[in-house]
Amino acid sequence: LRPSVVLGRPAFGASALFRGLAALPLLPVMPSTGRLQVVQLDDVIATVLHFLRRDSASRITLDLAGPEALPMSEVVGLYRRWLGSRPAGEFTLPGSVAASLYRIGDATALLGWRPPMRSNAAKEIVRGAVGDPQAWITATGIQPSSLEAALKLNPATVQERWFARLYFVKPAIFTVLPFFWIMTGIISLTTGWRRGVDLLVGTAIGPLAEPAVIAGALADMAVGALIAWRPTSRLGLFGAIAVALFYAIAGTMLRPELWNEPLGPFLKILPILVLHFVALAVLEER
Repeated sequence: LRPSVVLGRPAFGASALFRGLAALPLLPVMPSTGRLQVVQLDDVIATVLHFLRRDSASRITLDLAGPEALPMSEVVGLYRRWLGSRPAGEFTLPGSVAASLYRIGDATALLGWRPPMRSNAAKEIVRGAVGDPQAWITATGIQPSSLEAALKLNPATVQERWFARLYFVKPAIFTVLPFFWIMTGIISLTTGWRRGVDLLVGTAIGPLAEPAVIAGALADMAVGALIAWRPTSRLGLFGAIAVALFYAIAGTMLRPELWNEPLGPFLKILPILVLHFVALAVLEER
């Protein structure tokens, strides 16, 4: 069985990507994209069940493809209507930008994440995913559903709209948080070193001011690295929450006047904590 792009109710892989693209105010189109004959997951499952029967044919090769060859923008457009959104404007990404996005996807994959846009997907996007479903229909009697018909059978609810709108927010969160923690540690050890030490010199731990700044900086960078590496990301998020709470409690005990600072160095801990809980909520992919 050779399925084309498989779409279904579960939001994973291509199904998740198309929903995320459908939630964007403007649709970025990759250059030289091929057409897609998307096939529904239910039809693929029905086919597998058919060939599990003892009286079914064997040693045959079938293309599992949908009844329509659609451009990628039209696939996204169908999902937009399903989500209740108006048609979006489109713009084609320059080839250099598209290539950079693929390379970023490759780098992200090295950290254990599963981005849909990688170099090995570039050829598939250009070539498209089409096939002749007639042999499949003849062999099984299954009539593949069109994408539009499948979406109409399962109207979108608030959970689908939430997922679509958060799809591209998630990678932004997991880019910003490691950057924030790692850069905080680097700044503490370089340009912010003297400022950090001075904040602690006049407190109860004054003699340990320099070791405390070093320890805090190393903890920050460790937390950032753990969040960036997918297998340890959950541990890193919990570690970040613990570190932030420790900073708030210790800072309140040592320098309570900082709660009244106009720039709110302690108050900013609160939205940072909330963002980490959001990251924990959207971490899982399945």
